[in-house]
Amino acid sequence: MPSINDLASNAGFVFEAEVENVGGSAAPEYATSGPTAVVRITKILKSSSTLAGYEGQQVTVELQDPVNLAAGQSAVFFTDGVHYGVRLVVRELGNLPSQPELPSLVARALQAAEDDALAQRIRQADLIISGLALPPAPYPGVAGPAAAGVAPSVAGFRPISEHDPMWSQAAIKVGSVEKGVYTGATIVILFSSSTDIAWYRAPKVKEGDRGVWLLHNRDVRGGAVPALAIVHPLDFQPMEELERVRKLLRPPRQ
Repeated sequence: MPSINDLASNAGFVFEAEVENVGGSAAPEYATSGPTAVVRITKILKSSSTLAGYEGQQVTVELQDPVNLAAGQSAVFFTDGVHYGVRLVVRELGNLPSQPELPSLVARALQAAEDDALAQRIRQADLIISGLALPPAPYPGVAGPAAAGVAPSVAGFRPISEHDPMWSQAAIKVGSVEKGVYTGATIVILFSSSTDIAWYRAPKVKEGDRGVWLLHNRDVRGGAVPALAIVHPLDFQPMEELERVRKLLRPPRQ
């Protein structure tokens, strides 16, 4: 059985639920395969925005063998969604019998996984600043100024592909420099305005956004970008996360 940390990190939808029956389905329009259970969600511990409203509802769970559940039992389910029709169907990665301390253990595991992911983006960032976004503007092919040690963008650099990022630029009024070297009062950065599947989760800058900016010279696939950019969902953090970023920037104690 994987650890709670592994289950919490790998599952997209984690919830506590009461088992109503084993072997049934609440989604007749979806042909399940293998063992199933119908459960009613009592508490959501991790979800996407799509799944956040399912508390109190019946869902069908495709179970892993061996099945260790019975009607009337409460358990925490670590799952991924597989069908979003009239009734939700999820696939189980694992489950644990409900215990009073289990939700807090899951919360700590989720926090540890989020910290690890953010720490990785922090390590990869070329420059980290806090600051306030001024009005965004279309990207004309040149952005700047560049941070010390970072090559400025090249006019006309605009790779064309079916997943074109549709770069826009925004000026950030710099509040503090948390990693790297930069001395200007403002810096112009790039962000993707595309809603393509390759870019829709990348941060979109709006005037007045205030927070911590993790700036990179490369996209999430390792390709060069024409100027410092935010390209990953974690590359913008609201200002209340500044102390967390600073803590993750500190070297671990030996």
